[in-house]
Amino acid sequence: MRTRHLENDTIINVAQLLKAPVGTERFFTVHLDRLTLDSDLEARDVNASVRLLRTSSGILATGELHVSAHLTCVRCLTEFDSRYSETFEAEYWPTIDVLTGLPLPPPEDEDIFTIDQNHHLDLHELLRQFAILALPSYPVCGPQCPGPESLWRQEEEIVDARLAVLQALLDERS
Repeated sequence: MRTRHLENDTIINVAQLLKAPVGTERFFTVHLDRLTLDSDLEARDVNASVRLLRTSSGILATGELHVSAHLTCVRCLTEFDSRYSETFEAEYWPTIDVLTGLPLPPPEDEDIFTIDQNHHLDLHELLRQFAILALPSYPVCGPQCPGPESLWRQEEEIVDARLAVLQALLDERS
């Protein structure tokens, strides 16, 4: 099992893999210094381990992604750097038959990525989408965050009078 490494590149020529029998695998590691996620958001030090598996209809890409991002804490508005991980799985379908050179019908599902006419599989969009998924929805700078946690505790302590009996039972259990 030989692993190939891509440095600041996301394009893989899969012509030979498309000619291989179903079940054939190829392994890659990808490192990107920077990956633009959105107009104002960028991931740094992106590392991915990728397994490409030949299927009957194309190629299945699976793996794990690790990204660093500069985010803003939702509690205290402090900017901080942190590392996040995400696993991924996506299908890639060829647009050109590798044996005949004839165009193939596009996949019916919009979520399936395509392999271009030169048999290049581009991981860029896949990594971008899963890097966004790896980022937390509500980033917090850490457990020692000086944010407005005391305000939340006060809200939790207020018990609706209709639920006071249930609160009393919970207090007895603890």
